[in-house]
Amino acid sequence: MARGHNLRERRLFTDLAEKNRLSAELRRVAHSMRRWQDRMNKRRSKRWQAQYRSSIERAGSRLEVLEREVLAQAKDLKSRIEEELDISVQEVSQFEEQYKKELDELVSAQKELREAEEVRVQTEAAAADQTSHSQETAELLSKLRRRHRRTERQVRREAKDVTSVEREIASEERDKEVLTKELQRVIEEVQALRQA
Repeated sequence: MARGHNLRERRLFTDLAEKNRLSAELRRVAHSMRRWQDRMNKRRSKRWQAQYRSSIERAGSRLEVLEREVLAQAKDLKSRIEEELDISVQEVSQFEEQYKKELDELVSAQKELREAEEVRVQTEAAAADQTSHSQETAELLSKLRRRHRRTERQVRREAKDVTSVEREIASEERDKEVLTKELQRVIEEVQALRQA
């Protein structure tokens, strides 16, 4: 039952990581540019000033390219994140419905197991009281034990399904939280880059 992320979600998270990498590089280049500007202002030598000016110009052109790339990616990611959040809400409601269904199946399987156990125990007790074991009693006990094992397996399967759905719901909630934070970050970056 556990499905992990689908292709659309994996691409979105990969693109978010790429945008965050570019944003970090943009911040690094901007910081270097400011640092070189400060050093250039402190130096009196024309040779050092020319060298820093050249570095600042290179960083400035790289900064412009990075700003355009980050802005383009941020705009694209904003719409994709909003779409994914809408889909995530739908998926969570589907998983909650599935969880209720699986839980009901688990409860009914547990009830069936208790009934099978009671019948088996009563029949074994009655067979123990009899001094002679007949073929019919042995077959009945065998059938009851098989039924008991089958219901035990069913309970384990249903419990596993319930656990799996719980993990999916938790995963979707984490994704929703991460995407909400990323959406906020993207909006802030877009605003900052438009003002720059």
